[in-house]
Amino acid sequence: MSRRLLSYTTRALKSTATRSLSSLPACGYTPAPYTGPTKEEVLQVRKGHVNPAVHRQTFFKDPPLFVEGKGQYLFDENGERYLDLIGGICTISAGHNHDKINDKIAAQLGTLTHTANILLHPNLAKYTEAMAKKLPKELSVIYFCNSGSEANDLAMLMARAYTGNLNIVGLRRAYHGASASNISLTTLPLYRNRCMPTTNISHTMNADPFRGLWGGSKCRDGPCQTLRSCDCVGDECSAADSYADQYRDHVRTICPPGGGLAAFIGEGIGGMGAALQQTKGFYNKVYDITKEYGGLNIMDEVQTGFGRLGSHYWGFEYHGVMPDIITAAKSIGNGFPLAMCATSPEIAEAFANSSLHFNTFGGNALQCAAGLATLEAIEEDGLQENCAVVGTHFLEGFNKLRTKHEIVGDCRGKGLFMAMEFVTDKASNNPLPVYHIMALLEALKDRRIIFGRGGLFGNCIRIQPPMCVTKEDADYTLAALDAVLTEYAEGKLDVESFNPNK
Repeated sequence: MSRRLLSYTTRALKSTATRSLSSLPACGYTPAPYTGPTKEEVLQVRKGHVNPAVHRQTFFKDPPLFVEGKGQYLFDENGERYLDLIGGICTISAGHNHDKINDKIAAQLGTLTHTANILLHPNLAKYTEAMAKKLPKELSVIYFCNSGSEANDLAMLMARAYTGNLNIVGLRRAYHGASASNISLTTLPLYRNRCMPTTNISHTMNADPFRGLWGGSKCRDGPCQTLRSCDCVGDECSAADSYADQYRDHVRTICPPGGGLAAFIGEGIGGMGAALQQTKGFYNKVYDITKEYGGLNIMDEVQTGFGRLGSHYWGFEYHGVMPDIITAAKSIGNGFPLAMCATSPEIAEAFANSSLHFNTFGGNALQCAAGLATLEAIEEDGLQENCAVVGTHFLEGFNKLRTKHEIVGDCRGKGLFMAMEFVTDKASNNPLPVYHIMALLEALKDRRIIFGRGGLFGNCIRIQPPMCVTKEDADYTLAALDAVLTEYAEGKLDVESFNPNK
C-alpha cells in the first residue's frame, strides 16, 4: 500500500486495531460545543419555510442535527459521532473539514472572492491547467459551472450546436439532474412529472445484469456479480450485444439513416440508480452506434469521477471508451458548489460560434481555489488507492452478507461507489417495500451509520462515503449491517411503524 495512505485521514483519525465491532472506530477529534438553534427550532423552520420536497425527504423519524464534520465522520448537536457513508450524496471526497482545503479557501477569501471571467484572475488558469492534466488530450477545453445539472445542460447545448441535430438518447433508470432542460433525461419515477418537456429526448434500455432482460454472473467488472447465470465467456459479454441491439433499434426509429442524432448520454455507473453497473463492453458498442448516426457521446461523471472507482480516475476509463464530452461535479469540490464540462477544441469552437455562453460564478477565484485544493488533496492523500483497497473490502463483505441474508438480493459497485438491493426473497427478487428500507435505515442510524437510499423502486441503500473511509470503518459497518439484518429476519424491528398506510 502506498505511503500516501498515511495521510490526512490516517493521521487525524487513528483507529485502534483491538477495538470491539460494537462501537465506531476510535477518533482523535473532538467537536466544538454547539450553541446554535435547537433541533426542534430547525425542524420548525424546515417545515414552514424550506422547499417542501426537501422537508418530505428528511431522513429518519428522529433525524440527527449535524453541526460539524471531520474526515468520514459527522457530529450532531450533542457531540455524538456518526459514520457518513453517503458523503452529502457522493460529494465529500477528501473528507469533511479537510485542513488543507479549508486553509486554501480561507486564504482566497482574504484576497479575492469573485470577478466575472470577462476579467483576468490567475486562479482560473491554474485550476484549468491542473484539471487538464487529469484528462486525455482529446478533452482539453474545460468549462466550469456550479452543479451537475448545469454541466449536463451545457453538454446538451454543445452536442446540438456541433451536430446540428436535436435527438438526445439517454438510459432508463438514469439521473442527470432536475433542471427544466435536462429533467427529461432523468428516468426515475420520483423526478417525473406530467408537465415536463420531452421533445427530442428519449431513452433506451440500461444494461443492468440484475434486473435487465439479459446478463448474469459474468457480466460485471468488479468483486460483486449477480446470482443468475449467463453464458458469457471470458471478457466477452453477450448481454452487452443484446442491449446494444436495443439501442440501435431505438435510434433507427427516431433518426434518418446515418444522421439525426445529437448525442447519447450515460453515467459511468448509475448513481441514483444505486450503483447500477452496466454490462462489460456495453459502452464500447453503444458509442460506435452513436457515431454511425452522427452523434456525440457524453459521459456523465458527476458521481463517478476523481478516483472514486479506485481502479480508474474516470468512469469512461473504467469502460475503456473515449467520450466527446464529459460532465463532472460533486467530488470535484469536496462540498463546494462546483462542476465542469470538458470537450474537444472542435466542439468548443462550434459551440462558441453558435451563441454566447457565459457563467457568472463558474470558475471564479474562490471556486477555483476550492477545486484546486480538492484536486491536490485527492492526489496527496492517496485517496484513489484508498478507494480501491477499502472499496474492495466493503464489497467482499457485502457478498458474504448476501449469502447469509435472504433479503439481500444484489450487491454491486466499484471502489467506494456501492449499493445493496433488498428484495422480499431471492427466488422472486421482488423489491422490498420502501417502508421496510426506512426501518432498516433507522436501525442503522441508531448504530451511528448514515446510508443513502436509491434505485428504481427505492429499495436500495447507497454507499458513497468520503474517500478517506478506512477498513476499520468498513468492518464496523459490515458487523452493524449483519446485526440489523438479523434483527429484521427475527422480527425484532418495528417495521410497521414506518408503514405509511397505518
